[in-house]
Amino acid sequence: MNQKENIRRYLDEEIKVLKAISVDDLNSLMEEIEKAREKGATIYICGNGGSAATASHYCCDFNKGVSGCSDKNTNLVCLSDNIATITAIANDISYDEIFSYQLKSRMKMFYL
Repeated sequence: MNQKENIRRYLDEEIKVLKAISVDDLNSLMEEIEKAREKGATIYICGNGGSAATASHYCCDFNKGVSGCSDKNTNLVCLSDNIATITAIANDISYDEIFSYQLKSRMKMFYL
């Protein structure tokens, strides 16, 4: 079975998505992450389904990769990493609360 046409369509779609990324928006995001890092703030990230794996990997890249190149660590926490917590919240409260419930006890207010 020849998959060349499927591969071309997939790559074309990936290129279209990459070209649609706003460099200005991405730069703004990186500036906010840098501000949080400088303050020692915790950045919470999460994902659902396959995006949970992406969020976990993103968290790992920043905590190990980026922080390893700097004198000040980036502190990211992935709320989708603890499946026991997620399923307990979903079972006892609601699946709609799996991330917000975790944040209630973790969030600290930082005033700019």
